[in-house]
Amino acid sequence: MPGWVAAGPEGIPAYTLARAGAAMNAAFARRLAAVGLRPHTFSVLVHLAREPALTSAELARRLAMTPQSMSSLLHGLADAGWVERPSGARRGQRIDVRLTPAGRQALAAAGPVLAELGRPEAMGLTAEEAGTLHALLERVLAAVDTTDRPRRTP
Repeated sequence: MPGWVAAGPEGIPAYTLARAGAAMNAAFARRLAAVGLRPHTFSVLVHLAREPALTSAELARRLAMTPQSMSSLLHGLADAGWVERPSGARRGQRIDVRLTPAGRQALAAAGPVLAELGRPEAMGLTAEEAGTLHALLERVLAAVDTTDRPRRTP
């Protein structure tokens, strides 16, 4: 048996990072649920708040979702009144999705929840450790990210 198997996966940094990511994803989802949002919903609202008009295809690429999944998600967001999508567009015509005032309100409600989750103490870290962790995670992302979205340089 290889030594790393006998020692257990806890000694493998990538394994620990994956476990920490899964735990943080679960905490992120729980906190967003408290204000009526889900992670993908939150991400769509953030993208639309930053860029006032994006197509469904652009959003799907940014969130690494299929166009069909994005269409379904946007349908739910439109039903909730958080986004608007013009109807009656012709084939090949650009159809922009826009954030509504209600969508901005929903996004604003997430602010305090995310601020609490992002506090270094909530992650068991000091402010200095949180800064170091953030810088290291950015480096890991730059090294392993194979999507075609723009990369930030540390």
